[in-house]
Amino acid sequence: MKINEIVLVTENWKGTEKNSLMTATDYLKYLDLDKFDSRKEVAEAMLELGKTLGDEKAWSEHYFVANITVSARFCTDDGQLARFLGGFYNSTDQQVLFDKSMCSGECLDKLSELGMDTKGKVSIGSLSYTELYSAFEQGEVFRNFNGRDYRVMEKLSPKNLLLQDEMSGDFVVAVGVQLFARHPRGTEAKEGNCLIGIEWGHGVYLSSTPSAIDFRHIRQEYGTERKIEDIYQYREMLQDRFRLYARMETDELISDKVREAVMYANFEEFGTSDFDQFRKDLNEGRYDKGFAEIVEKQKEKSR
Repeated sequence: MKINEIVLVTENWKGTEKNSLMTATDYLKYLDLDKFDSRKEVAEAMLELGKTLGDEKAWSEHYFVANITVSARFCTDDGQLARFLGGFYNSTDQQVLFDKSMCSGECLDKLSELGMDTKGKVSIGSLSYTELYSAFEQGEVFRNFNGRDYRVMEKLSPKNLLLQDEMSGDFVVAVGVQLFARHPRGTEAKEGNCLIGIEWGHGVYLSSTPSAIDFRHIRQEYGTERKIEDIYQYREMLQDRFRLYARMETDELISDKVREAVMYANFEEFGTSDFDQFRKDLNEGRYDKGFAEIVEKQKEKSR
């Protein structure tokens, strides 16, 4: 069973809310479709639930007699599952219960596979981590095991990445990034029983404002050393970086906020987003002052 096949269900009865986890089949049985007035109402109920698959904030609602209201949606991911079990989506002024008797057996089995209890807490001791390979390409989005999504803004080295938090917009230099499959201890990682996420040794947490970040220093400190022997190799490196920025600025899969951040970083370093103007400035030596700094740094490391 996949996480996004779980239906999160909250039943509100006279001020008491009960949470449960069901399969779609069991949820429709729970609604007792025979009590709907028409097939149209049944279709609308199923359609409303289906729409929650594409919108992580959407919930379907049904009102019954005797002051009973039912809210439900398909689960988006492990982060939403943990929040649901922890009562995040419940009314703060009402008592919240988790009713195992209402849950589908498959959903409770899935919780066990994830090492998660009915309060949304993960028992680390019941889990194993299998390292996976990833090239960590620019533009890819990875989730960590705290449920936050990060986009790769720049690959500084094979294991050091400049990331941007998709929610807050903050930048972070993640040092020693690894990709893992987290799965129940004693089992092999396979589709359906594991979560894929990244972890890193330590992070340098930065502002969400690109103009406040010294990207040149970050590349020198955490990037792969690129041997620069003459001014032409230096200019080639700058041209590669400009093209990277240009690709990201026009990538429609990247959010407007991220593209704006890339545009700021590009302008901060090169003063233009126009390639012809960049090439003119490059050939005229406008950016050459950085070459002396790199040569001096390479000399210091060789001493």
